[in-house]
Amino acid sequence: MASIIKANQLQDFGGNSIITSDGAGNLTTQKINYPMFSASISSNFTLTNATTMKITGFDTEEFDTNNAFSTSNARFTVPSGYAGKYFLSTTVRIGTGASTTSASNRELYKNGVSIASTGIYIPQSPCEHFTTTTAGIFNLAEGDYIEVYARLETTNSSNGNAYSAASNFSGMRIGS
Repeated sequence: MASIIKANQLQDFGGNSIITSDGAGNLTTQKINYPMFSASISSNFTLTNATTMKITGFDTEEFDTNNAFSTSNARFTVPSGYAGKYFLSTTVRIGTGASTTSASNRELYKNGVSIASTGIYIPQSPCEHFTTTTAGIFNLAEGDYIEVYARLETTNSSNGNAYSAASNFSGMRIGS
């Protein structure tokens, strides 16, 4: 024999809504993955050869639930009341467009210090560009800020780009 429980709202012991229904089967849950953001580069960002640089080109927001990402300085800042564990990710395509790229890396910085890095080195045949992702789960406190840095090295000392195609910076809170 099956049991049926009918309710349009479930609450915790503190009276806080956990799940609500509109009566047509559509559920609204807590916003447990907030804040969340995703930003991209609208036009190629110039990188100086053999120099680690902050990518300030993340100037287009796909979404930003709590206005915690600033396109003016390409920085995500943990808002008040949202300390916790965050999944952060950046995918950046870096290169010169010519067969001169020999190494590159991307880094996530927390409060000005590197916390995660992904790099690639091609010793034999330089190529035009690399696309890699740097991601991880991090404990963040209120006011902590996250930025993306990159480095490009070429065989002929030429500068390159963080390309607008396939470059993204995103994150979301996954728990307290």
